[in-house]
Amino acid sequence: MLLDIPGSQLQQGPPSMQVILTHVRRKLFGVLLCSLSVACVQDSGPVTKGGDTSAPTDTLRQGVVYGVDDRKDYYAHSDATLKKFTRESTVALVDVADLDTSNPSSIGFFSQTLQEAQGLCSDQRFLNDPTAAFCSGTLIDNDLVLTAGHCVKGPLSCASTRFVFKYYRTGATTLEPVTSEDVFRCSRVVVRNASTVGGRQLDYAIVQLDRPVSALRAVPAPVRMDSVALSTTTQLAVIGSGSGIPFKIDSGGKVLASRASTLDFFVGDTDTFGGNSGSGVYAKIDGSYLLAGILVRGNKDYVKRIGPAGECYVVNVITSIGSCTDAICSAEAINYVRPAIDAYCAVATNTRLCPGQGPATPVTFDFATSGTNNATRNTVAQNVTLSAGETLYVGTAMVMYATARGDTYLRLDRYETSTNTYTGVANNDDAYDSLSYIRYTAKVAGTYRIRVGCARDSACAGRVSYIIR
Repeated sequence: MLLDIPGSQLQQGPPSMQVILTHVRRKLFGVLLCSLSVACVQDSGPVTKGGDTSAPTDTLRQGVVYGVDDRKDYYAHSDATLKKFTRESTVALVDVADLDTSNPSSIGFFSQTLQEAQGLCSDQRFLNDPTAAFCSGTLIDNDLVLTAGHCVKGPLSCASTRFVFKYYRTGATTLEPVTSEDVFRCSRVVVRNASTVGGRQLDYAIVQLDRPVSALRAVPAPVRMDSVALSTTTQLAVIGSGSGIPFKIDSGGKVLASRASTLDFFVGDTDTFGGNSGSGVYAKIDGSYLLAGILVRGNKDYVKRIGPAGECYVVNVITSIGSCTDAICSAEAINYVRPAIDAYCAVATNTRLCPGQGPATPVTFDFATSGTNNATRNTVAQNVTLSAGETLYVGTAMVMYATARGDTYLRLDRYETSTNTYTGVANNDDAYDSLSYIRYTAKVAGTYRIRVGCARDSACAGRVSYIIR
């Protein structure tokens, strides 16, 4: 992330808040811009900046505002419950380099305005908002945050990310003061998935903070624990930092497609942007809002407007979505919460999120090796016994007590009694940066062998941890 402190200026705010504006274009990390029916591509964003122009001479069919732009600031929204979630349960993911922590009682942000960052035309909304966040998240327990898997990819991003509460406006020109008590570090990523597994497109992470959040400062959001699809037309509300700006509440969305056959994600017409990745999406069920999803991807954020005065960018608006089915729908993809909770409860114990769940009992073994050619030789191995239907969770990361140095590689083999040989059934290289993780459900009972080595012919060492459920 680029930072141009010498060329910055201080934007005046309330006594306990400062926003330091930088005049270089920031790149938001949490942007996945794609239609659900096509492959994701990274948007190059605005390439030039210009004055306001006439009506656009070219348009794109896809967009991220569906009909009317329903986004509202915290101070402007009327729903007390959603305001409470904004105030107490929502976090902005901010790169540590973009925080000014020199005064613990007044944390500042190094940031461009939204207009500067996106090259927006002067008739667009929220032009003077700072763009400090790259993703969003939701507090689901005293020290746990739920976000998108692509927002926190591994140890390096864990170490460089800060989780910031109170990133919202209290008035048209004022931000809620943020102190060091509102800023948290990432202690570890407990579970993470950002892949397609068995036809399910998953994108989630649960992060453990460096300390519990005081109940006086924040309260975990109520989580929808059901493993059933949301019905279409269910009312949705999303809270997060679209394009990196202070939290906005959009309560005008609804479910368009539920993907009941896979229960990986549902599709909604929420007005969301890059930076909303990881945002909590609440479903209104029987009159109450429950955290039902994680915003993970969607359509193109901004489109170019070309006119006599030059170029600038405007919010990409869809006035009609057309047909929307589980197979194809050009709108916003929202992962169901349940797969993330299930993954967490498989490797951890938590009375709030995993009621009735027995304690996780990891087994560990140490290793130190080199020259393993992707764990095909010189490996350190341990056998385990699995019954049909049991699931093995094993890793050099993402299982309690697992740790490693170097680029690790894991393999899992099944023992074939008829031939007295082993057959590979699963392997992983970089599930968590350079570390490895396998989740495998046994179809056949028997003896299985865990092998750990290093990527290519490098050296690595650490501790493998595994749990059988």
